[in-house]
Amino acid sequence: MATGMGFFQKLFSPPSARAELLEELAVIAGHNQGLVDRLKRHATLAGVSIKPGVEALAKAEAAHVKTLNSILSDHNVWAKLPEVALHDGSNNWARLSGDLAVLAALASDLRLNAMKWESVDEGVVGKLRQLAMEDDNHESELRRLAMMCDAMALD
Repeated sequence: MATGMGFFQKLFSPPSARAELLEELAVIAGHNQGLVDRLKRHATLAGVSIKPGVEALAKAEAAHVKTLNSILSDHNVWAKLPEVALHDGSNNWARLSGDLAVLAALASDLRLNAMKWESVDEGVVGKLRQLAMEDDNHESELRRLAMMCDAMALD
């Protein structure tokens, strides 16, 4: 439940600011869905040593998409469609390195969006910060998985 200050912040924050933040969040949710799609696709191509880790990350990121969609649906906004990656990479290392770049950008976008929400809705801020923190952990795990791959090996 919002505190007194949160209530007044909501009451007096311009609707255009909220709409703009929701629009940004809709794009972030789309990027997150795109990452889930990439990870699922890359898990099917991954070797047995890294496949379970990539699948687990896809599942964790799918939970993030669900959280983002829940925030958006509370405001009658829907996620933007994910962009399809032009090139996945010719081996596991290249694919996971690409996924890592997408994940790093996503975590950064979440942190930035969370800061912008501070004057609008503290509840959303908490959720976005939590997702960004989890993405930092996901980044470490994905980096570890990518390092297990041979950068020179073609699949």
